[in-house]
Amino acid sequence: MRNVRISLILFALICITGVAMGNDVFAAFGWGLSLFIPVTLFMGIEREGFVFPGIATLTGIGIVWLTGGWETALNVAEMVVPGYITWFLLKKDMKGERLSLLLTMYFYLISIGEDFFFGPPQDIEPIKAIIPFRWGLYFYTSALFAVIIIGTIVLVAKRDIEFKRINFGVIPVILFILSGIAAVFKPLPAIQIAGANALIATCGFFLIQGFAVVAGIMERWRPLSRIITFFIAILFPLAALVIITLAGLFDFWFDFRKLKGGLQ
Repeated sequence: MRNVRISLILFALICITGVAMGNDVFAAFGWGLSLFIPVTLFMGIEREGFVFPGIATLTGIGIVWLTGGWETALNVAEMVVPGYITWFLLKKDMKGERLSLLLTMYFYLISIGEDFFFGPPQDIEPIKAIIPFRWGLYFYTSALFAVIIIGTIVLVAKRDIEFKRINFGVIPVILFILSGIAAVFKPLPAIQIAGANALIATCGFFLIQGFAVVAGIMERWRPLSRIITFFIAILFPLAALVIITLAGLFDFWFDFRKLKGGLQ
């Protein structure tokens, strides 16, 4: 009998993720667990072909639908698609910059669609002040999802994506400066809000590049230093995201990895 261990793991992962997402107490755990669905599907396709991972995916989503409803099943399905996208694009030898951007745009379009049909997420609703800036936040969080998926594929699936060499070049820097000017333009509030959204969205580029910078720098460190840094990032996630984003921004001027060029 053919080895379908990864497909079985994928099936179990989808079911557990769906159960957790459908429970308010474990919803955050479910969303965190869902980030491992793409890499598991990716490995399943690589080692077992399309058939068995496909059956595991459809069966798992069907069970989630029956037990948790169509919204939960849809949320799980949204995390399945990046596995197929990543596998297909890597077969085409797509570079890390373009792969990260396409994954970011996928999650961004999902966020926009959910906002259009269901309104702003419930965890944002109580904070009325940031509602006008949610469009930029959607892009930033989409970039975070994209880089996590690429990172797990690099680490778990051992796939070389040249992640540590990601460099978007000068374009995000120009957009950052222009949107920053618009964000402080008080005479026209509409332009100010649009500029602020663009400013936050542009930080998504720096977040991705910042992760690449940190990964490249930490590669030279000793294992103990990496472990300590990892646990500090877990204890202070917001501070870690700010530092990583700034690293991506200043990489344009300081070239921390001693690279040249970028996304052409």
